[in-house]
Amino acid sequence: MLLSAFSYIKDKTGYLQEFLSDPRKTGTIAPSSLSLCKTMSDAVDWNRCERIAELGAGDGVLTRHLLTRMRPDAALLAFETNPRFHPKLAAIDDSRLRVTGASAETLSGEYDAIFSGLPLLSLPQPVRHGILERAASLLSPEGVFVQFQYTSLSEPLLSGYFAWNRTRVLRNLPPAWVYSCHSLDNLPHARTGTAI
Repeated sequence: MLLSAFSYIKDKTGYLQEFLSDPRKTGTIAPSSLSLCKTMSDAVDWNRCERIAELGAGDGVLTRHLLTRMRPDAALLAFETNPRFHPKLAAIDDSRLRVTGASAETLSGEYDAIFSGLPLLSLPQPVRHGILERAASLLSPEGVFVQFQYTSLSEPLLSGYFAWNRTRVLRNLPPAWVYSCHSLDNLPHARTGTAI
């Protein structure tokens, strides 16, 4: 019990240190909670999902959760530019996972689901628009872009590229919004909100 509490605090401290050293790059003070991971992954129909990308994988908390939901024949490409997180990502032993240190701006191919923990409003304007435009254009016809943010201030930005609905996740530090987004070329989804 004491050991698991110590590990929990150590993980939180590591994220806080990364955030303090470069808030634009890390964008969070703590790893995602199970509730946040579950809410994000519930936005996807895993029976139909083969090609997945994760933008801003951090130390792999969401990555590991996604792998538990994925089909055996699915593939996950995880982007993480912070080299301090790479050892934890490299320690994930799953042949369906490929990790890259490249920027999410280099995303290419077609995806059934793209998950993002990027701090959109902290990124330079051309970068954030470039990533969202790329993500919207690379979704398969029924694909979904799942983004979490700590404030609702990015909603006008997301609306430029997607139709979305949102869910409030209170069981996270800090509480977060999860946006389930679909390309504007596909059927529009109402902008609605729920809290869990």
